[in-house]
Amino acid sequence: MIYGLCYISKKSADLKKDDVQNIVLHSQKNNALNEITGVLIAYKSHFLQYIEGDSVEIYALYNKIKEDKRHLAVQLLQYSPIESRLFSGWSMAFKQLSKSTKVDLPKSEAECINGIEQVVSHKAFWKGVETIEVMSNLMKG
Repeated sequence: MIYGLCYISKKSADLKKDDVQNIVLHSQKNNALNEITGVLIAYKSHFLQYIEGDSVEIYALYNKIKEDKRHLAVQLLQYSPIESRLFSGWSMAFKQLSKSTKVDLPKSEAECINGIEQVVSHKAFWKGVETIEVMSNLMKG
């Protein structure tokens, strides 16, 4: 059975753009080997990540992420069975959401930013899940 896992974390203060690129490249390689798919969204000082695959594999990966010094205050938002993958074509998609004003962004990116801000400020669990669904559609389009 396929599971989905979503979490939010705060980026380490000393994390650089190259470090984030290394996370994505490393994840793409390892996830492909373990049949894990998903997306990593970076926005301001946070990551929102969604991974999908074998329940044991993705929970083991989540435990590694919790120990990773590049992620602080890791909070699980979702871990549940899913009917089908949202990111079947991506071993690890990546999206850096712009810090531009929301008015200048495409509607779907603005929705993602609003969702992440609500998750961070209000611990809005379902808003995190909705944000992943919007991002899935954005990556396909």
